[in-house]
Amino acid sequence: MESYDLIVKEVILPERGEGFDIAIRDGKIVKIDKGIEKDFSKEVLLGKGKIALPSFANVHTHVPMSLLRGIGADLPLMDWLQKVIWPLEGRFVSPEFVRDGTMLSLLEMIRSGTTLFMDMYFFEEFVAEAVQEAGIRAGLGFGILDFPTKVASTPQEYIERARKFVKDFKGSELIFPVICPHAAYTCSPKTLAMAKELADSEGLLLHIHVAETKSEVEQVKSEYGNTPVKHLESVGFLDSNVLCAHMVWLEEEEIEIVKERDVKIAHCPESNLKLASGVAPVHRYIERGILVGLGTDGAASNDNLDMLEELSTMAKLHKGVSLNAEAINAKTALRVATENGFSIAGIKAGRIEEGYEADLILLNSEVPHLQPLYDPVAQVVYSANSGDIDTVICRGRVIMEKRELKTLDEERILHTAKKWGERIKSSLS
Repeated sequence: MESYDLIVKEVILPERGEGFDIAIRDGKIVKIDKGIEKDFSKEVLLGKGKIALPSFANVHTHVPMSLLRGIGADLPLMDWLQKVIWPLEGRFVSPEFVRDGTMLSLLEMIRSGTTLFMDMYFFEEFVAEAVQEAGIRAGLGFGILDFPTKVASTPQEYIERARKFVKDFKGSELIFPVICPHAAYTCSPKTLAMAKELADSEGLLLHIHVAETKSEVEQVKSEYGNTPVKHLESVGFLDSNVLCAHMVWLEEEEIEIVKERDVKIAHCPESNLKLASGVAPVHRYIERGILVGLGTDGAASNDNLDMLEELSTMAKLHKGVSLNAEAINAKTALRVATENGFSIAGIKAGRIEEGYEADLILLNSEVPHLQPLYDPVAQVVYSANSGDIDTVICRGRVIMEKRELKTLDEERILHTAKKWGERIKSSLS
């Protein structure tokens, strides 16, 4: 008789029906069947009445910025950045700010079913420290810029910070380093080339903001004579290891370039809506076979890290702008938020199938807004909320059960966040 590390009993599997067991060993799903003997497992979870789904992969975040949530509301992107966020970051960003903001974000992400996120910020070694405590996965990278900040004065210094981070964390169990030049309008072609050289030599992803706003497009055209995607193509930056966040304002020719170069896209619909940046034509990207993942962006511009809310917004938004109810259906929306994100990261997860890594959530179906239950996927996408998520499993490890966090001290994290709020609020008066 086979032994297992964990068996999840009698769950609802949307494509199979009710009463299925999921057996997990060494962080992977090794068997899905009915009536798997629980006597041969170290741990058993009872899942009756719960829908088993892949956990979420948030492919574009700035997690320390949760401590700036709610500040500068109702401003367009560049006003929000230049008049509010960058001055506050210049005053408050520190290793302590980064670690404490990350802990607050991790608390929120686990509670809303995320077990993988990709981040771009400063002092990322302190993000990594918090991630290892929480027990979820993260693709982390130092923001690389042409102008000085608290962490570096020159592009070469940013690159060296990134290089050290790669050396320290490459091969880590939960963390994979990513190279993160901020954008074409904040990084010269020389800086982009240095970032690409580092990423290619180490076999890493490049993560960059591209074509988020009309004003960005005009700025890049004014400086380099090309739109952002064409500019990145002209300097030899675009490749299959590039993840472009936002991609709101692309011309038809640029979409073809993205397809040909096998570039990946991080779609952040709620942040783009709140900052009045526009709506990326993601249904067209998906139709072309471009790999699109879903991101929340930072909690300062979203203003939450709730991927279930994000995927529901995405599905409905693209129906509305395209006047096509099938533009992004429920199954596609769920895949973008789960399997596609893990695929971008090079991780075989995001599906509840034998042989896949065991990153999954159990969602309580026995609530008024999910009953009667006819179509679990559609009803989760259009009716569920993150409070319905009962259990979260990452790499076979239970990190939340019955809404109780197993790895983080929620009371301490919230107390610390409130202290930061007091400090930051007093600086605004």
